[in-house]
Amino acid sequence: FLTPSGRRAPAHFCCTSAPARAVAEMSDGVDVLVVGSGGREHAIACKLRDSPKVRHVFCAPGNGGTASEPNMTNMAVGDSDVEGLVKLAKEKEVALVFVGPEAPLCAGLADACAAAGVKCFGPTKMAAELEASKAFSKDFFAKYDLPTATYKNFKAGEHEAAMTYVEGEYAAGREVVVKASGLAAGKGVLMPTSVDEAKAAVKEVMVDKAFGSAGDEVVIEQLLIGEECSCMAFADGKIASMMAPAQDHKRVDDNDQGPNTGGMGAYAPAPCLTPKLRRETEAILQRTVEALAKEGRTYIGVLYGGFMLTKDGPMLLEYNCRFGDPETEVLLPLLDSDLYEVALGCAEGDLKARVPEVKWKPSAAATVVCAAKGYPGSYPKGLPIHGLAEASAVEGVKVYHAGTKSTDGGFVTSGGRVLTVTGLGADFREALKKAYQGVECIRFDPPGGPSASLHFRRDIGRRALERPMRIGIVGTTNGSSSQATIDAIKAGSLNAQVAVICSNKSDAGILERAKREGIPGVHVPCKKGTPRAEYDAKLDEVLREHGVDLVLLVGFMRIVSPEFCQDWKGACINIHPSLLPKHSGLMDLEVHKAVLDAGDTETGCTVHVVTAEVDGGPVVVQRKVPVVAGDTPEALKAKVQAEEGPAIVEAVRMFCEGRMPTVA
Repeated sequence: FLTPSGRRAPAHFCCTSAPARAVAEMSDGVDVLVVGSGGREHAIACKLRDSPKVRHVFCAPGNGGTASEPNMTNMAVGDSDVEGLVKLAKEKEVALVFVGPEAPLCAGLADACAAAGVKCFGPTKMAAELEASKAFSKDFFAKYDLPTATYKNFKAGEHEAAMTYVEGEYAAGREVVVKASGLAAGKGVLMPTSVDEAKAAVKEVMVDKAFGSAGDEVVIEQLLIGEECSCMAFADGKIASMMAPAQDHKRVDDNDQGPNTGGMGAYAPAPCLTPKLRRETEAILQRTVEALAKEGRTYIGVLYGGFMLTKDGPMLLEYNCRFGDPETEVLLPLLDSDLYEVALGCAEGDLKARVPEVKWKPSAAATVVCAAKGYPGSYPKGLPIHGLAEASAVEGVKVYHAGTKSTDGGFVTSGGRVLTVTGLGADFREALKKAYQGVECIRFDPPGGPSASLHFRRDIGRRALERPMRIGIVGTTNGSSSQATIDAIKAGSLNAQVAVICSNKSDAGILERAKREGIPGVHVPCKKGTPRAEYDAKLDEVLREHGVDLVLLVGFMRIVSPEFCQDWKGACINIHPSLLPKHSGLMDLEVHKAVLDAGDTETGCTVHVVTAEVDGGPVVVQRKVPVVAGDTPEALKAKVQAEEGPAIVEAVRMFCEGRMPTVA
């Protein structure tokens, strides 16, 4: 189950002065320069071109895709030619330089632009050290208490010390990750699975120089367990305005097999980042921008945090000083604000003045990378590309070029990652479906020939599609009937997780159960006389913060408000100790007494959808027990309670499988 997508970034409010906007509001528009040649830069150039303030986009050097776009021109200046790029920016009198890749930033392009009086969206060389040196970034994290894995840095010549450290970590039961400290095109992170592999990784980086000078210093850090999430923010030196969270797929083959790549696909918003985790992540990004400013490293541009979502909260893996690729190809289609205005506001050091609130579309996006067969190893170049027009004709699809070249005979492949095909939809499933519809149109071989030269993953978005459904349990008593669900989850027979357990009683046994099971427990106090809707609004806030998909009421001794029922329509269930509609409105022992008084020959429990009509919602599951001579209310309670746990598990499974009854 996926939570509703398209969450908005936090709002910032400020008045905008007319002088600050004068350049961008010229009636004939402005020209901008995009630096880079990949799919990321194609997406950036298109989004800038779509701004009503932009007249023309120059791309240096660009690719086949940018060469074919209207109001866009490729320039024969390499993205590592800092002097040439500044000269080009001055000659074309561009209003903004937007830098895509990390290398020119780490080489000082933003500094050179500033010296020449050209506005640049991208961090200075000092600020970009956050990506240029993993050793620096880890020490920076430690200095400013930013959450990250324990680590140790080793310089050239300290190979033996690094080996000893690795042996000690594994002897203590801790696995490690080995990272080349310098820039290694996204491939300098090694994930060993044993002490021998870890030692071999150290040798590969430090002795064999597999990553060249990038491995002159190595970072060895503790392996973090959790789900990875790409969290980027627009930064103006003072604030970090977070974008929609994204997730990418690094391994070249399905099921995360094969070698690492620059990325084989991505999607956003990533459902793994709950509102609570998002708030924590935003705080880390903001603290980072403030810490960099304190060190004289004012950060302007995209701050890209790679986070691991652990049981202890979000932990920083690393920072990049630019947009991710292919994440850019899903994030920018979701951006509702004007990218030119956002980037210019950051470059001017005051994002709020130009864009009071960075807005995002209430949609989802997914992209699939079409790579040349053999990537990330050796692969052929110059293969003709067919089907681009057909793919682009699919509604909601945009094809971004990464490794292409335009020839008289059409487009041909010129790199490993050739295209990124992005689908935009109302929800994640629709976006993914459209992306794959576009991919199916594309071939890298001559018409009629074998399609063995194109490679793409067929499981992009699998983590989101298969993610456990998140349950929020609400109760007043011991919540004993919830234990069967918790046990089924632990046994792996139910694809769900209990995200939070809430109670209106601070000493409720259900909160003790949460503590015992390692589940977040939250006391939502209720003062006497508090209106139902007012209390339920507080409860709703807690459930939303934890990204709950299904609310399970277990022994909750309150009647929820109509407002709560509407907010959780079809996604809130209750367990009642009778065979509804019999004996509705009664609780605990009074239900079982009513069964005996009525002379019923059978009773049981009912899981039903919660609606404004008390105990009147559609029945999901019922389980029956016989009433025999000599039964007391206490005896019936025990028999019925034994059936409640299995009934709830069955109902949760039905919810997961989309088999719930319809609520009018």
